[in-house]
Amino acid sequence: MSEQADDGVAPGEGTGGAGWRVGDLAALTGLTVRTLHHYDDVGLLRPDRTAAGHRVYRRAHLERLYRISVLRRFGVSLDDIAAALDDPGWTLDGALRTHLVELEDQVLRMERLLHRLAATRPDVAADGAARGDDVAGDVDVCRRLLALLEDTAVASTEPLRRVAVLVYADLEAAHRHLVEVFGLEPGPVHRDDAGTVVHGEVRTADGIVMLHRVAPEWRLVSPATLGAATGMLVVTVRDVDAHHAAVVARGGTVTYPPTDQPYGVREYGAIGPEGEPWSFWSPLGGT
Repeated sequence: MSEQADDGVAPGEGTGGAGWRVGDLAALTGLTVRTLHHYDDVGLLRPDRTAAGHRVYRRAHLERLYRISVLRRFGVSLDDIAAALDDPGWTLDGALRTHLVELEDQVLRMERLLHRLAATRPDVAADGAARGDDVAGDVDVCRRLLALLEDTAVASTEPLRRVAVLVYADLEAAHRHLVEVFGLEPGPVHRDDAGTVVHGEVRTADGIVMLHRVAPEWRLVSPATLGAATGMLVVTVRDVDAHHAAVVARGGTVTYPPTDQPYGVREYGAIGPEGEPWSFWSPLGGT
């Protein structure tokens, strides 16, 4: 059956109800007609048929197709998708949780490799400068790099990722400032039974910043209460000048403008929601 013949069928023809032609469904979902035909051929998405044998897709087919598309984006094979969707215990939430675990593992492996390669680069550069045209030396360096690239396993006892914790007296106001002024990505906000925010999170591309309540029993106080800060957070941004301009436009308080620093970054300083110092920078020469 040709694709053109399928596209010429009126929705619901001979089926007693409305539906989508294969061409209409392809346009609706952004898939190709060939893909829909393939899903039919392998038994993954079997449409209804008119008396003339033309494909007609119903609401249930559309729902299944979107699940298929999500799982394909997750990297799941068609065979595994078929097994999952035919499993009565399968849920989209369960599939998402599984995918998040897999993504987290991939990210941790890539971060680990990134840090190891970055730490190795000065030695590689120094070796190259010392050897000149010594090809044998390059072989040794390449062997070391290959060993590093192949060692991607993350031990169960290995520290994985730091999480910054900032203490604020007014968690709700702090969360709002960090999102609306500094441009951090909003994370969850948790409230107690009285509606008071007792925990919050904001995010950067590489991790979480937890917002913690004042807790004298743990000697955790707000910089506003202390009148000083015992630390600060430094955030890498893609374009420090653009970020600086955005923070100023949003009413943020800047302590010094973007400045090229001798340690290889262009940096500016800002004041956080309760008086604590922040620094935003971009590596000189680009990220």
